[in-house]
Amino acid sequence: MLKRKKLLLLAIVAFIACSLGAQTNSPYSRYGYGVLKDQAVGPSKAMGGIGYGLRNSQSANPLNPASYSRVDSLTFLFDIGVSANYGKLSDGTNSENHYGGGLDYITILVPLKKGIGLSFGVIPFSSVGYKFGNTETTSSVTYTKSFSGSGGLSQIYGGLGYSTPLKGLSVGANASFLFGTLEHTRSLPSVGSSSNNSYTSTDYTELSIKAAKFDIGIQYELALSKKDVLTIGAVYSPKIGSNGDYKNYHYEFTGAGSLATADTISFNGIDAGLPESYGAGFTINRENRIVFGADVTYQKWSDVKYSTYMGDGMIDADRFNDRWRYNVGAEYMIDPYDRSFFKKIKFRGGLNYSNSYMNVVDAATSKAEGYKEYGATLGFGFPIRDNLGGRISYLNINFEYKKIKPKLNTMIDEQYFGVSLNMNINEFWFFRKKIE
Repeated sequence: MLKRKKLLLLAIVAFIACSLGAQTNSPYSRYGYGVLKDQAVGPSKAMGGIGYGLRNSQSANPLNPASYSRVDSLTFLFDIGVSANYGKLSDGTNSENHYGGGLDYITILVPLKKGIGLSFGVIPFSSVGYKFGNTETTSSVTYTKSFSGSGGLSQIYGGLGYSTPLKGLSVGANASFLFGTLEHTRSLPSVGSSSNNSYTSTDYTELSIKAAKFDIGIQYELALSKKDVLTIGAVYSPKIGSNGDYKNYHYEFTGAGSLATADTISFNGIDAGLPESYGAGFTINRENRIVFGADVTYQKWSDVKYSTYMGDGMIDADRFNDRWRYNVGAEYMIDPYDRSFFKKIKFRGGLNYSNSYMNVVDAATSKAEGYKEYGATLGFGFPIRDNLGGRISYLNINFEYKKIKPKLNTMIDEQYFGVSLNMNINEFWFFRKKIE
């Protein structure tokens, strides 16, 4: 009991810390809601991000709430993940390196009764993080503009999964509270000599969002043979026509750097919607030794309303793209029933591809274009045995490579190398040791 209380205390502390989120460093996060964080956690992160057809008894799978019904009736599962990444940005002439990272997510999965699982936690939705500038020369006068941003959106979710009386069929639903603040700063200097530049204006913009989000999931298991089980899954998330609160703080400075004027503009209830989303996928499980699967996701961003107050320079017709994402991944274990440490190690890998949901206006051509994103993952799950209860927890280490390839050569090309670590704690639920 004491151990469980310590674990729950850790969960509360981690929930608070999770509001910080893993940091992004991408100039593309200046637009829309920032860089989207696909909601794969635990083992599915290393399997290319698959999840719609994944039924894993070792961790929660928020991508499809129907999977919660897979939880063992005596199992308490706690999963926490952190990550770090190294990125390289290039415009074809210049390049820049940077580092990022932080706490990724927290999930908890518990049984309510046989065939009914409850999961809750905090997972990211998007992230904003950038800092860049450019130097311009007009009539032999050189000056610099700078831009920076931070923040993002997170979601606290709670969901149920239910194994229906119809053999092999499970259904589930998540209800989430989506929240966060996107912060953008733009500083413009006075026109003076390059050695005597001083800012004459700074704009600090905030967009705060609070919204309800829902996901409805279904999974169906079908035995293909004595060794192979096929699981087909699908998830639907309805469109969110939410609103946000906007604030802009504008400061004017004299050439000497002292504050001349300050002004604040605020609007409540501006457009800040989120798209209707569809997902479908499958996995094939052979004797719990080999799992292979694939997913496809479609998000209808072209129907989303977004306020022009955010000053992204886009018109509604050009701002967002409908987004497609494809994932494929696999997991292999030598022998899940052997007591050997090595034979219980899980080897994982996967690939993914998506197009960007947002566009960027290219200053040279005035075209609005996005980018394509390619990713590859590799991971290992190392077993940790509980000698008292006989339960197996896992320490998962994942490696990821991501490349962002813009459609226009004049836009910025990005590459990321990341490593993530997550601890999956598997304990008995309502288990009492018998004393003789």
